[in-house]
Amino acid sequence: MVECNLAKVEVAGSNPVSRSSFLKQCLNDGVSFVLTIMKKFSSWSVVWLVTSLLIMSQVPVLAGTKSQSPRVSQVTTTTSGRVDLCLGCHKERPDKAHGREVLGCAVCHMGDPLAGDKRRAHRGMVLNPGELRFVDKTCGQSGCHPREVTWVKNSLMATNRGIISTLRFYWGETSNHDEDLSVKILKDTGMDSPALDYYRKMCGSCHLWVERRTLPSFLVDRGGGCTACHLVEKGRAHPWIVKDIPIKNCVRCHNRSGRIGLSYEGQVESEGYGTPYEKGDFSSRQYDDGRFYRIVKDDIHHRKGMICVDCHTQKEVMGDGKCRAHFEEQLEVTCQSCHGSPRTLKAIVTARKSDLGVYNPSNSLTFPPDHQITKSPAPPRLDIEEKGGSFFLKGKQDKKLHPLDPPDPIACLNPVHRRLSCQACHSTWVPQCYGCHIRQDKTKTQLDKIAIKETPGRWEEFRSFIRYKCPPLGVFEHNKGQQGPGTGGKIVILVPG
Repeated sequence: MVECNLAKVEVAGSNPVSRSSFLKQCLNDGVSFVLTIMKKFSSWSVVWLVTSLLIMSQVPVLAGTKSQSPRVSQVTTTTSGRVDLCLGCHKERPDKAHGREVLGCAVCHMGDPLAGDKRRAHRGMVLNPGELRFVDKTCGQSGCHPREVTWVKNSLMATNRGIISTLRFYWGETSNHDEDLSVKILKDTGMDSPALDYYRKMCGSCHLWVERRTLPSFLVDRGGGCTACHLVEKGRAHPWIVKDIPIKNCVRCHNRSGRIGLSYEGQVESEGYGTPYEKGDFSSRQYDDGRFYRIVKDDIHHRKGMICVDCHTQKEVMGDGKCRAHFEEQLEVTCQSCHGSPRTLKAIVTARKSDLGVYNPSNSLTFPPDHQITKSPAPPRLDIEEKGGSFFLKGKQDKKLHPLDPPDPIACLNPVHRRLSCQACHSTWVPQCYGCHIRQDKTKTQLDKIAIKETPGRWEEFRSFIRYKCPPLGVFEHNKGQQGPGTGGKIVILVPG
């Protein structure tokens, strides 16, 4: 009887096992091998995994066959004792929260971590675990982020429900601008119409169902499910997954339509003349899609060093699991959340210090009646702290404590201004397009960004001019018997600003 000499072998994440000569010897007597393993290790999981690994990966070699695929030369495990042979070849290091020593590779990227050769190990592997197509098996698996995945799949950034239904409503294709129609439905059914064709080709790159690297040119980094927001490429072999989303990731999508991301940073899209010229040539200030821009006064929050997610909470961005029709229904933070009454701020601080700081739609804590924060049943997860009777918002990126100034008692709290939103007075400029038109050339084709294929009909957009001045004021008429944010209604009059 031949007995494996386990003194030569150590099974640990930091001490990989050489498998060159002793494996064949071990497999000559499988029973003796298992018994010897049991003497060396007390964990049945290690016994089972290592034994199965050796048998499966070495039988072809013992039979006299040669694999054409590169093979690993060492057995590697995570700190929990899980065997993951991927670690023997892949030396990339992700962020600490997803550390290779803790999770390994296959937990996120799938594949076969027990296969001894590259071809079998990579079978079923995914490059981007965050893609919504298979996120339930990766980010959403038990013990990771199953709740958040449910939220995201129903969020407006994934469904685009309001964009689709409103577009069809104004094009006369439906009488309901709350229509339950989403990107996923369009992908699965191939549903089409003139309005939907326009959406597919002109708007269809800004949603989370877009698979990363499937769109051409400047759209290549759009989408990717969870990683559309959480992935940061730091010039490393393996990107990092971060909790505090950088502005760059937000502006990647939020730079068209209302241009909100550009305005926040103090950039305004200019006409396509490339002015002001630089040394006789076009301006160097140009976006990846070819648009030129100018630098103007940025938002006060940007000037103070704040990023988007300092104000836009997890619930606002990822949703709460319910499929909303419009963004105001998913909104839980307004200006008054931070610049409101001490009573409101104390409620937020209390929630932050308690377990209620983790968003739970069913929690019972509610805001005081004067909180003026949409219809959210609970205080938002804002990092507000109270020190010496004053309140501060802690920046997620700069970690600074930003003082929260109370509203001016005369200008802001005067009954005359009660019907005015904060933006009506405090927005110094907004980008405004005038004379916007579209046309379709049916003799040409264009990329359908939902189906990822060229289809007949090419859309083009035109405008008379764009300006960045004081915003027009809209008079909002609430639905009968309802008042307050999120109660529905329509703009009935536009007043030049």
